[in-house]
Amino acid sequence: MEMLHGEDMMTLYGEIISRIEGFFYKAKMDEHLTMQSVSDSIKSLTGYDAHDFIQNRNVQFISLVHADDIAQVKTAVAEAAKTKAIYDIEYRIKQRSEAVVWVHERGYVQVSPTGEQYLCGFVSRINTGTGDLLATLGKKSVEIEASSNEIEKILKSLNLLAVNATIEASRAGAQGAGFAVVANEVQNLAVRSKSSLSKIQTLMRDFRQLLRQR
Repeated sequence: MEMLHGEDMMTLYGEIISRIEGFFYKAKMDEHLTMQSVSDSIKSLTGYDAHDFIQNRNVQFISLVHADDIAQVKTAVAEAAKTKAIYDIEYRIKQRSEAVVWVHERGYVQVSPTGEQYLCGFVSRINTGTGDLLATLGKKSVEIEASSNEIEKILKSLNLLAVNATIEASRAGAQGAGFAVVANEVQNLAVRSKSSLSKIQTLMRDFRQLLRQR
């Protein structure tokens, strides 16, 4: 196998990077994570040209991060600054087209000889199918929880009707005995259903919490 050297290696490197929906970057560890350098391939992921990000000229990359994910991104950066360890994080960004995509970032903190800190790393797009699936699951979990709340209201009404029916049956004496049995069974069914529904609601809340962490 022929070995690659010098310009050939750089050309191959450039071709590989150009085919990846992702980019390398170096940003100053200041309040706005001011971008010092970034590869041209950032355009394929964000829709913005690389020069738009340099010195945060026209756009700050941090401003593209989804509002629900910004806290965990800042926490990861702060932790990296403290531990000097490599970190991995997944979050959503909003492209120039307003489309939302999931990305994976792997980075570390670099300290210059003068003591300045810089965040260096690589950001790449996660399989869109995964991101879309997570978004869909999130929406469906909200719908299921809303339906569960409606069912809970119905069960409360059913239980109240059963209680009232039992009272009326007792007033009817022997003639209402059969109806009392039915009302009692309906009430028991409502109680058991409420117990099962509570478990479902708890599971859905846990599920939505996991999605937010994802």
